[in-house]
Amino acid sequence: MRNSISHTALILGGCFCLTSQSFAQGASEDEVILVTAARTPLPADDATVSVSVLDEAALEDRNLVFAADTLRAVPGLAVSRSGGPGGLTQIRARGAEANHVLVLIDGIEAASPFTGEADFAPFALDDLTRIEVARGEQSALWGADAIGGVISLTTRRAGEEPAYGLRVEGGSYDSRRLTGYVASGEGRVSGSFSAGFLESDGFDVSGTTGEADGYRNQTLAGSGRVDVTEAIGLETAVRWITSENQFDSDTDFDGRLDDVDREGEADNLFARVAVIAEQSLGRVSLNHEWAAQLTDTDSETRADGAFTGRNDGQRGQLHYLVTGQWDQGETRHRLTGLIETATDETEAFAGEDAGQNQSNSVDTWAVALDYGMAHGPWDLTLSARHEDNELFEDAVTWRAGAALAVDAVNGRVRVSAGEGVKNPGVFELFGFFPDFFVGNPDLKPESSTGWEIGWEQTLLDGAASWSATWFESELEDEIFTDFGVFPATARNADGTSERQGLELEGAYAINTQVSISGQLTWLDSEENGVAEIRRPEFLGSATLAWRPDDLPVRAALTIDHTGDQIDTDFGTFQPVTLDAYTLVGGTLAYAVRPGAELYVRGENLLDEDYQDVFGYESAGRGLYVGLRLRRS
Repeated sequence: MRNSISHTALILGGCFCLTSQSFAQGASEDEVILVTAARTPLPADDATVSVSVLDEAALEDRNLVFAADTLRAVPGLAVSRSGGPGGLTQIRARGAEANHVLVLIDGIEAASPFTGEADFAPFALDDLTRIEVARGEQSALWGADAIGGVISLTTRRAGEEPAYGLRVEGGSYDSRRLTGYVASGEGRVSGSFSAGFLESDGFDVSGTTGEADGYRNQTLAGSGRVDVTEAIGLETAVRWITSENQFDSDTDFDGRLDDVDREGEADNLFARVAVIAEQSLGRVSLNHEWAAQLTDTDSETRADGAFTGRNDGQRGQLHYLVTGQWDQGETRHRLTGLIETATDETEAFAGEDAGQNQSNSVDTWAVALDYGMAHGPWDLTLSARHEDNELFEDAVTWRAGAALAVDAVNGRVRVSAGEGVKNPGVFELFGFFPDFFVGNPDLKPESSTGWEIGWEQTLLDGAASWSATWFESELEDEIFTDFGVFPATARNADGTSERQGLELEGAYAINTQVSISGQLTWLDSEENGVAEIRRPEFLGSATLAWRPDDLPVRAALTIDHTGDQIDTDFGTFQPVTLDAYTLVGGTLAYAVRPGAELYVRGENLLDEDYQDVFGYESAGRGLYVGLRLRRS
């Protein structure tokens, strides 16, 4: 791992030294409930893997439009956006590829059936209330997409009291945003509805001072619950996101973007219906979940106004999940069983008799078990999963962990290890673009084995905490694109990809008005001794929030630093170094009256000139003014 750290990184390190003395927002870990760690609600004190949570207050402090930018506050996560709003936006966890991270929106898988990857570009979720991220190999619980971890995005749900909200905002790049929600519950029935509209004229992504590349996003979402009896409930959730973006492409194949007229449209539908039931059998309490889920992603592209291609993909899933919990003396036991089946169907069309035209269908099924035990200061977990995919050999993945609370110093040590797999995507297997790429149906699944050890420390009667985690993992049969042949194709690498690093996370409620939180990550990710692209060696983030008790104002300052990283110059196919950059943002809000506030927020206030992906310009300084009405 290289030792070069920028001046900004040292500043962030100083912020972390401050946060490492206490914990933000004064919440004890006992009050935090996790889902990604066990696929069922679990007290944070029982988890044996690295999990970070951004609650509603943290999201409000960062006050960003896109979920991807908010995720810069989580250790181990690197953001790569190809240009401005609407450009492909990838999240890499602990050096894993973007399609190695499972993304859930309200429990529904958000990855495209074509690529097996969730593009964060359209995720402008103003009704987001919680982000939870479990890092490391999680395939034993979550399946073949969870080599690098799981990101769970949770949106607003109805409570007992009626709630509503409205936001109007405008600013730089002729951006306009209008969002709103209503939620209510009465008796056995509750429901919520939200809608959002975002439009921006954007900027020239090619960097040639040409025509600006704009973006439009519209979101509709609803959820509901009916308590059929005191023990049985019916839950539903649906989200529809449609987006339009203008972009530039390399039309003369010289490795540089050209200022051209290219447009894309995408529709994303995420839907879920579930029956939840509770049951007692003697000393054992049982929780049952029968769920059906649908992920539908459709996209279309145009060049100079003419149709060039369409991709339609659907993933249908069914699962039954049952969790039993019981006490045996001073020992608590938890056992979860899962049966799951899924079908991916994809169709590509690029015009009559085009070589890209094809349809594919892939079926999978899986069974999994997860066991947890808590005895005094000890917590133990063990998970295993058997997955059958009609295209590949059966896969067995596992995960094991242990944690010990050291009450004498209010600390906790934990260690875990696991194995994950990732099946090739439809594009990698069967993709066909005569002038660029041909898929490889002989690809093998990727497999990753990793471990971590961490320490969690609570101080000042729960007002502060910090944690440190060292992790290592090794990926075999990594899938890469071989540009040494024409057309390019996907292959399995002969060697191994080795990733290791250190994650630090902490927060401090200085008093009832001021809090600070931050994270630092050092990462070394190499394949056969060569640094892998778009894996920054250093990441850092800090958030300072001020919420005075006796004044109608609040403010927050954010600093997000991304270190140097390697990328590829597709003109020469040689590696290039993308310079480190620091994004500074902030919000200043004034409460006109209870439930109504005016605010000003800024993004990239230092007007940093940077690139996440070689050749793609990124947004400069942005200032926005908004009005927010709400009753929570």
